Amino acid sequence: MNYFSIFVAFILATIPQIGLAGDSAAKPNIILVFIDDMGWADFSCFGNTDAETPAIDRMAKEGIAFEQFYVNSPICSPSRVAVSTGQYPQRWKITSYLSNRRHNEQRGMAQWLDPKAPMLARSLRQAGYATGHFGKWHMGGQRDVAEAPRITDYGFDASLTNFEGIGAKLLPLTKTGDGKVGRIWGNAVNLGEPVIWMQRSEITRGFIDASIPFMEKALAANKPFYVNIWPDDVHSPFWPPAEEYNVAKSKGKRGLYLAVLEAMDRQFDKLFKHIRENPQLRDNTLILICSDNGCELGAGRAGPLKGYKTHLFEGGIRSPLVVWGPGLLAKDAVGTRNRASMFSAIDLVPSVLRLADAKAPANTTYDGEDVLDTLLGKSKIGRKAEIYFRRPPDRKNYYGFDQLPDLAVREGPWKLLCDYDGSRPQLYHVPDDPGEEKNLATVKPELVKELTAKVLAWNKTMPEDNGLELGKVTVKTKPPARKEYVLKQGTDLSGNNAPRYAGRNLIITATVDSKGTDGVILAQGGDKEGYALYIRDGKPVLGVRRDWKLTEAVAEHELPAGSVEVIATISKKGIMSISVNGKPVASADAKCVLAKAGDGLQVGDDQIKPVGKYTTTIFAGTISKLKLKFD
Repeated sequence: MNYFSIFVAFILATIPQIGLAGDSAAKPNIILVFIDDMGWADFSCFGNTDAETPAIDRMAKEGIAFEQFYVNSPICSPSRVAVSTGQYPQRWKITSYLSNRRHNEQRGMAQWLDPKAPMLARSLRQAGYATGHFGKWHMGGQRDVAEAPRITDYGFDASLTNFEGIGAKLLPLTKTGDGKVGRIWGNAVNLGEPVIWMQRSEITRGFIDASIPFMEKALAANKPFYVNIWPDDVHSPFWPPAEEYNVAKSKGKRGLYLAVLEAMDRQFDKLFKHIRENPQLRDNTLILICSDNGCELGAGRAGPLKGYKTHLFEGGIRSPLVVWGPGLLAKDAVGTRNRASMFSAIDLVPSVLRLADAKAPANTTYDGEDVLDTLLGKSKIGRKAEIYFRRPPDRKNYYGFDQLPDLAVREGPWKLLCDYDGSRPQLYHVPDDPGEEKNLATVKPELVKELTAKVLAWNKTMPEDNGLELGKVTVKTKPPARKEYVLKQGTDLSGNNAPRYAGRNLIITATVDSKGTDGVILAQGGDKEGYALYIRDGKPVLGVRRDWKLTEAVAEHELPAGSVEVIATISKKGIMSISVNGKPVASADAKCVLAKAGDGLQVGDDQIKPVGKYTTTIFAGTISKLKLKFD
């Protein structure tokens, strides 16, 4: 028996409750997979063409994929509170990620989730379930907050967590391609023992390897189980398996992220097979798979959705949701996509309680609604009430976005965003405009008035944090615009670090060896505004976007083999040209004045919303020199 097996055996030995007999046949098992910092479009089945997630894709093929599912915060700790309690996290004064004691106080937050909160796990345990938490916690016990309650104080029979929770934990080792080994979050040993160190790229397998014996012990005791498996693989820092590290790193932040995403999917295959191939589990287990919030800039992607983690735009709060359960789902719903039913994480709690025939705690009112029939494919009715959101108090300005909206509400097809006082309203018809590009606030003033009144009234009923005070911090005045940039392959600049090119002439000088492959040499901006130099079908192409319109200057011939100098120019009025080794090869007129881009700049890739029409984004060749000159 290896050390990890002994470790797991120790954990299971502390759970005498599982030895009690129950009635597993009458109540379904429930597994919640809650992935950290993953974008809406990161599963292959949700549109990812840069990586493959076959294990999760199969679960979607055998289950239901929901496209209008929301989490209740764009950042981790409050999102986890919502899915655990069925209530808005603002009620519990957890409105951003739990940090050190001083930082929590600065933002007007609690130090940990009050154990008196109406935890789903506790209600299920009282209904006869064995309850286990395996993975990231982040609802108390982190940094210097060591006196937080243990995870088992919240209704779990057993727990195994990472560096943000009190109880047994797996802590991450790292290994580069050349074998260099390190540790991250090593101070988490101060939060209690026992601890086992594992390669970060294998920790999800560690959580799964601990959860399976827990399930088997519950099954042997004739008890249904509720299990959280909450991995943090795709939360930075990204550490794919050592044998993949060098190749992934050569492709930049996005490459590391994709390698980690695929590794996580492979690890989940063991869990899914265990459930699928056990006849006692296959037809009586419901698995829910989603993310806690949107993706980090430059890592995951949200497809057509606008925004990232910490934003109240769709890309920050909408999550893919896959529901699997062959014996529980409506037969005609298996393998389908539900694009219409709108609901959120707080709705999962009352829904699961009905599935489990469990009762809510006395005197508890959930913010969530029972949407079980929709989850099981027996209905298309979504949540009836509005869904409300408040930004993290320390995220008024983030990822290069200044003065982000404070509040949001989704009602039917409409979504409104505004500030705490109702000013600066943005109104979007989400089904027609998932990218939130067409603000209809001036077109529908009465609807704006109605939704603004609702979200302000809701916010007034919630405990305050220090978001208003922190949001008053003025954005620093930008320094004079730089005239020259010398960049390297893999460079990723966002926000104020990216070049300011609006209304300026631009000269791009690049020395490249394409090695016969296509890809992006340089891109700044996105599919609305921006520019890019890239190779398509072996030919150099210069593209300019303005108001979603793409204009391209395309060379007639392929680049010659070996190292070549490519010079691309864009005048401030949109005149474009390309020369190769001093010879003009292409020109075009975008007939526009360059405007400010919303996205950042990448060298060797285009990681967010693509500027041009590429055969591939990642440039597998060599960029030995890249210089930008503005005037």
